[in-house]
Amino acid sequence: MSGLRDNNFEINAMRFTTHGTAYFCSDSNPKTMVFVHGVGIVGAVWQPQLNYFSNTYQTVTYDLLGHGKSPMPQEEVTLDDYVEQLNDLVEFLEVSSFSLVGHSMGAIISIAFALKYPNKVEALVPMNIVFNRTDKAQLEVLERANQVLNDNKILNVQQTLDRWFRHNNNKKSEKIAKVKKWLEQSSPRGYGLTYRLFALSDKVFLNKLSNLCCPVLYLTGDDDPNSTPEMSRKMAKLTPLGEFVSVEGEAHMLPYIAANKANPIIENYLKNAK
Repeated sequence: MSGLRDNNFEINAMRFTTHGTAYFCSDSNPKTMVFVHGVGIVGAVWQPQLNYFSNTYQTVTYDLLGHGKSPMPQEEVTLDDYVEQLNDLVEFLEVSSFSLVGHSMGAIISIAFALKYPNKVEALVPMNIVFNRTDKAQLEVLERANQVLNDNKILNVQQTLDRWFRHNNNKKSEKIAKVKKWLEQSSPRGYGLTYRLFALSDKVFLNKLSNLCCPVLYLTGDDDPNSTPEMSRKMAKLTPLGEFVSVEGEAHMLPYIAANKANPIIENYLKNAK
């Protein structure tokens, strides 16, 4: 069904807000969806979602601070800086309310945005989110981030791909090659600063999820070794209108590598979200 309505346009002509955020926005529709990517990627990773949803939604994606064509964050960047980047974008586009979908670090930004601007988020889909890691796991991520900043080089790209794709590594090689290229072309400073913040943000929502007032679908893959299904399940239980879905056989890059599975789940959820 979805193939009949795919627009199949390419995100190749990014525009810019007054403050320099690079974004893509499809043709206007009464309803809007905004997509927020994770560390080391760019807004174009949401191409499968823009193709799928843009006939029924105005679809918006953008490059995070320090990624793609957007400005570099300050040295002591905070989660709120990324929240305000998103708010600046929707204010620039004059979008008053919308559905919000975030992946990995983008999922963390999306929840932080919904907590700060509850009247702007109609429904929220955090995908492959990390929550309340063990101290050991957090330290490992922080050490990787600091190494990137110290060496000014993104290291161990293949290990990252192995974590992100898991058993899909020998499938859909064209998509995996594109993600590898995005990682290799990332700014080490932008990547490192955002990744360091990602390492420190997994506990930021402890005792706060009860304040989320919009419908929230925590969506992940059952083969994600770091953003585990159990994390999303716990978050859903702590969220008043929270639901949880885990997609069998998929890992961290679920929205990109398995859009054919993820998109209908998101679509059906948004149709029924109240």
